[in-house]
Amino acid sequence: MLISLPPLKSKKTKQHRGQVLAAVVEATGLNKEEVAVKAGYSRSSYYKHIDNPDLDFHILIAYGRAMKHDFTDEFPEMPRYLLQDPEEPYPQPLTLDEAIRQRDYWKDKYIEMLEKYNRLMEENRGKG
Repeated sequence: MLISLPPLKSKKTKQHRGQVLAAVVEATGLNKEEVAVKAGYSRSSYYKHIDNPDLDFHILIAYGRAMKHDFTDEFPEMPRYLLQDPEEPYPQPLTLDEAIRQRDYWKDKYIEMLEKYNRLMEENRGKG
């Protein structure tokens, strides 16, 4: 008599996130303390992080940005992130007059949009 067994589920072993972080830092050849400081942590925090098997993704993201490494390759379930902060969309004013002009421009733009929004709200209130 043959007994039919259900197919075995492939059990994927969970990766130790801290060990992966340590391996990536080691592979880059960068100084551990410099990487930790660039990521916003101390050297002692780095050692706590590499001992943590369930290291939070936000911590890995900070290290990834510091080293320009995409940890989503190792952890596909991790949310995607930018390796670099986006460039500033607006130039920094060089003079006080330029800063005042920019401030006034955006203040006027805000007031204009607020007035349009209020008009639309009034129109829609009358339709309800």
